[in-house]
Amino acid sequence: MLSVSTSASPETFHHTWNTSIAMGRAYELLRQDALAHLSAAQAELGFGYCRFHGIFHDDMAVCRRREDGSLAFQWHQVDKIFDSLLAMGLRPFVELNCMPSALASGRATMFEWKMNITPPTNWEEWGQLCREFTRHCVARYGLEEVRQWYFEVWNEPNLSGFWSGTQEDYWKLYEHAVLGVRSVDSRLKVGGPATSKGAWVAELIAVCDERKLPIDFVSTHYYPQDIFNGCTKDTRPDEEGGGFFIRKVREVRDTVRRSTRPDLEIHFTEWNTLYAARPEDVSWTKNPSVDNLSGAALVSRICTALDGAVDSLCYWTASDIFEESGMPHSPFSGTYGLFSIHGHPKPNYHAFAFLKRLTGERLVVSGLPGGEDGPRGAVATRDGEIVRVLLWNQEMIGAAEWRDEVALEWRGASAPVVVASRITDGHGSAYRSWVGLGKPHNLTPATERLLAFETRPEVTREEARADAAGRLALPVRLQPGEVLLLEIEPAEPAVLPKGRARHEVEHWDRLMNAPSK
Repeated sequence: MLSVSTSASPETFHHTWNTSIAMGRAYELLRQDALAHLSAAQAELGFGYCRFHGIFHDDMAVCRRREDGSLAFQWHQVDKIFDSLLAMGLRPFVELNCMPSALASGRATMFEWKMNITPPTNWEEWGQLCREFTRHCVARYGLEEVRQWYFEVWNEPNLSGFWSGTQEDYWKLYEHAVLGVRSVDSRLKVGGPATSKGAWVAELIAVCDERKLPIDFVSTHYYPQDIFNGCTKDTRPDEEGGGFFIRKVREVRDTVRRSTRPDLEIHFTEWNTLYAARPEDVSWTKNPSVDNLSGAALVSRICTALDGAVDSLCYWTASDIFEESGMPHSPFSGTYGLFSIHGHPKPNYHAFAFLKRLTGERLVVSGLPGGEDGPRGAVATRDGEIVRVLLWNQEMIGAAEWRDEVALEWRGASAPVVVASRITDGHGSAYRSWVGLGKPHNLTPATERLLAFETRPEVTREEARADAAGRLALPVRLQPGEVLLLEIEPAEPAVLPKGRARHEVEHWDRLMNAPSK
């Protein structure tokens, strides 16, 4: 039996997960549908920042050469994107990437949209680009506003697919970028290395010490499926399904805390629910774990286990309007978004929405099977008289149902109201229905209405009675992948009639029931 103590935990609930959200690349944020998905997520989930690739891509037209060979800069497309984000209440988490053709030393690219990954021909010109870009942002949005932004140098330079240069070349890239940004104002926040799998964090701090370079934060990435992606020698038997990811995030935190700059902010600027059950199943472009029911439980497990461990966990991405391997066209395509191309929220989105409702003090939950970080878990909060308990079963699909009870103290004068919201197949997850329809590439109006209906979580009223000691026992039944939010609040019986003495209302009743004249 799970027990929820009504005394507050020593820890508060930080909601680290909603510090930032990602979109694929800058140019996609010029599309109305992509902005609509991001706006819908922002309206309910309330993120602080938005990160994306490609702000310096040629399709953004930021940098050209004049006939005399000097550089000319234009920021019109950038302005439209930043204006849209700020209007939603989102600040840019600026990724200084990729290399404009006017500066690039080569033609090597990544992705369908051809992100140039080569070092600059002239390092000073790269610094000039970063300086002029920052200067424009300050001129348009004001210094006090831009001081609250983050400027992150490049993306995953430890992978050859994202950076054709050497590690030393990246140190040069960082040096010229940070000096370019900081030449505009010494309080602007710059960091990196934005690496894959926690790499180069200690090394970047050491380089900044050696070369006396500013650094305000470190950033890196991990994905749950990295357990099978070059990290297998460092895994433990009990870490499948998210435990590995949780440990690796904490290891990066510990690396920073042991460094010469222990107070640096730590941002995980990419993660999501990409997970494979076996090494041969690892895929970055067609993984159903970002579409099906299993992702919601993984979101719940990771976000609660790592709440407050680092400064941000930036989910990659908000929308399936995402062109890395070509624009998806099917309702589900293994693309990373919280929203499908049709604007239907996926199970992962609803898990974030449930987490958003966990307000107030964090309560102590005991009796968890597998410990605090296990695949079957729970977290509870109290906000005034309302207690909320979020539960998830992150066992792999096909495993056994989790049967348990939640016991908590209840001191109210009457039995409480218990509202249960559940993410399950057919309620909050339409993926199985889409598969059952034959995985149609195009939706008819009828099938689109069906899938739209099934993306809504199930909401029911649960019966609750307190025993003589004032304890409630609420049954828990969770199939693998399911997430359940229990909201327990006092009942307030209606008072009728309103505002008038009963004898007056009875008199009016008699008059209205009198025979017609």
